[in-house]
Amino acid sequence: MPGDRVVMGYLAAAADDLDATRRLAAPPANRLAAYHLQQAAEKLVKAVLVHRKIHPGVEHRIDVLVRMLDASDPWQPLLDPLDRFTPYATTYRYPSPTGRLRASPDAASVLAEVDELEKLLERARREFGSP
Repeated sequence: MPGDRVVMGYLAAAADDLDATRRLAAPPANRLAAYHLQQAAEKLVKAVLVHRKIHPGVEHRIDVLVRMLDASDPWQPLLDPLDRFTPYATTYRYPSPTGRLRASPDAASVLAEVDELEKLLERARREFGSP
């Protein structure tokens, strides 16, 4: 059964962000890899919400998005830990008030996180009907 087009769009966009993360984490690593990691996690959560017929709106905080799911939803405990990526949306993209740009998490850690998100993405594709 083919999946909902919006859900599939979110999953495809999450896969693109994971691809960008991998590319940006390759030497020489770019701190924006962390931003794309957050973006992939956010889009995965939004795909689950849309699949559940919950409109995510323009919210970007992963914890707020995950709380939109019913506490009994089997995806809730899988997605809840992804809130650790919420700070990545801004932390590595903007300078501090003193102009300092924060160094990215090390590339090995970022790539390990990509692997985890790819597993969740594959599960979502299977469950939600992606080809």
